[in-house]
Amino acid sequence: MKKLAIMSDLHIDINQFSQEDIDCLNQVLHDQNIDHLHLAGDISNHYERQTLPFFQEIDSRVTISHNLGNHDLLDINEDRIEELDFQVIPLSGQVTLVAFHGWYDYSYFPERSIAENITFKNTFWFDRRLKRPLSDIDLTQSSCQNLEETLASLSGDIIISMHFVPHSDFILQHPKLLPFNAFLGSQKFHDIFQKYQVKTVYFGHNHHRMVPQQIDDVTYHSRPLGYQKEWKISNDFLVKHPDLIPEDFSNLNKRFAAIRRLPEFENFRKQELAKEFQSAMSIFEIEDEKDNDY
Repeated sequence: MKKLAIMSDLHIDINQFSQEDIDCLNQVLHDQNIDHLHLAGDISNHYERQTLPFFQEIDSRVTISHNLGNHDLLDINEDRIEELDFQVIPLSGQVTLVAFHGWYDYSYFPERSIAENITFKNTFWFDRRLKRPLSDIDLTQSSCQNLEETLASLSGDIIISMHFVPHSDFILQHPKLLPFNAFLGSQKFHDIFQKYQVKTVYFGHNHHRMVPQQIDDVTYHSRPLGYQKEWKISNDFLVKHPDLIPEDFSNLNKRFAAIRRLPEFENFRKQELAKEFQSAMSIFEIEDEKDNDY
């Protein structure tokens, strides 16, 4: 039996991962008997300078693979992006991991026109910094076409790992955040999963951890780590120290700013970090051929 762990949205630069944090992650991988760690995008903003060295810090006994998210694209060229897209990784004789990036086509926020969504993106969204060769709609269409071709060539059980959100059930619900749904993904991916009878899909990007949810015949997993201000650690610390809660409790930036440099929070973070990492893992048990030998 092999164990695959999928994580996403580590944001090791924004979260300022220390060597102690990496050691903690390695310990969790060891304690959970993980054989293969796959990272489903948004590892850092600087692929060559930060992400690749980070991979070298992961326990060498653990196989590591990855696909990219939007943050990972900041300083790599399109050839490299394509090279890392649509990886077909055999996990056993019967199980294959298909890892691809995905993209978005504004369909999760139809209240605005394409032109209005583009204007909003170029004003507020991180991806305004990216230089892609095609429009977002064309990038999504190309990704869908490649996904169809890849799945048509495979047999057996397939686990999908992608970064972007493949179904509208998982988009943002807060009224202030609704316009950002335009840049979350596309339900076209779900339609393709149905067509090719894919049963298991992991995605990230929306920074919301959820229990597995089945839609049609597809079971979706999503346990992104996200930013520290969103972590359970940060919320739990404030619950234990209500005197530190700012007036605007709903403002995550203000909440985290109130505690981030406190020695008490740093100690609490160290105590609870392993639980946070474990909470941000989706773990799959892969039956090996030799498990069937009698």
